[in-house]
Amino acid sequence: MRRQTAFPGWDRFFIAAFSVFLLVAFIHEPLFYIYCGWSGLHTNSCTNATIGNIWMNYARLDPVYFDMPLWMALMIGFDTFLLSPFYVYSVYAFATGRADTHLYRAIGYTVSGALIYAMVLYLSWEVLEAKRYGTALIPVIAYNVPWGIVPLLLVVRLYRGARRVSLVDPHG
Repeated sequence: MRRQTAFPGWDRFFIAAFSVFLLVAFIHEPLFYIYCGWSGLHTNSCTNATIGNIWMNYARLDPVYFDMPLWMALMIGFDTFLLSPFYVYSVYAFATGRADTHLYRAIGYTVSGALIYAMVLYLSWEVLEAKRYGTALIPVIAYNVPWGIVPLLLVVRLYRGARRVSLVDPHG
């Protein structure tokens, strides 16, 4: 049963955004490791797979994926194993009107901070190493910036929801 929220438009936005994040983290990234392994896009099993071709198109813009550093592989792995459950929980929380609970807010603030930090680190590295790897910065940033912007918007949404709940129920 869906609870009524004060921000139904924003809630639909977060359902859509976290659904996309979930598809990337549960399907797109794991298939990369299954077919390409930890060593990047230069293996035959990778180049002959559909998922490899999708990643190849991205790697033409961001050539570091042809020989990915271990820290980047770990960051993608963490997205799959550590953040996917949060994406599932977020879709559930917003779809059922439970995003303004204490539990979701606590987890949401924590994970949002981690995502924002990771994106600042990753995009800073991309900018600093763009010349070395021949990275096309504009499309790479455009593709990756939602993983920083959506959590930032989530922090704002959770804060506004917490203030609204505390005005209605001071113990809520």
